[in-house]
Amino acid sequence: LGDAPLPPKGTFRARIMDIRDEFGVERKNFEDPSKIEKVDLTAFLFAFRDRTGALHRIDSKPMKISGNEKSNLYAFLKSLTGESPRMGWDYVELKGTDCQITVEHVPSKDGSRIYAQIAAVAPLPQDAPLPPAQPARAPAAQAAQAPAAVPPRSAAVPARPTARPAPAPVAPPPPAPVDAPADLD
Repeated sequence: LGDAPLPPKGTFRARIMDIRDEFGVERKNFEDPSKIEKVDLTAFLFAFRDRTGALHRIDSKPMKISGNEKSNLYAFLKSLTGESPRMGWDYVELKGTDCQITVEHVPSKDGSRIYAQIAAVAPLPQDAPLPPAQPARAPAAQAAQAPAAVPPRSAAVPARPTARPAPAPVAPPPPAPVDAPADLD
């Protein structure tokens, strides 16, 4: 994400800000690196506030778009929602959903830099939600540079989709604007 400061390590309440799909990406074949294959990839962008109220963004590693139970995407979605994803489900519905992420710091191969990466994702506990990861009011200087507000989850963000079909068709709520979280509830 460019020259942004290194996100802190730890477990945080986060919001899925964007889900980016790329189609026809050429990369080395996993089984035979001498061969080039075209694959479709997806990555999730999360935003969270640390305990001082500073806004951070971090994205997942790109994952091959696959519904195979052994795929990285399948495992990621299962961890994120707490349920096995059903076939045909459009995971882009998760955009705007709050969740829990664990960030770890990993050294580069040559040891010259430290990178932040997502170590784990999980749904927010329903009976024991994480405390807000920011003060009630952001400092004035930070509030001036904070991006546009995202409505609280209860106001506009649809609930996490379930793996079971709904008993009757229900019209989905209108999509929530998800530019960046001014606060994460």
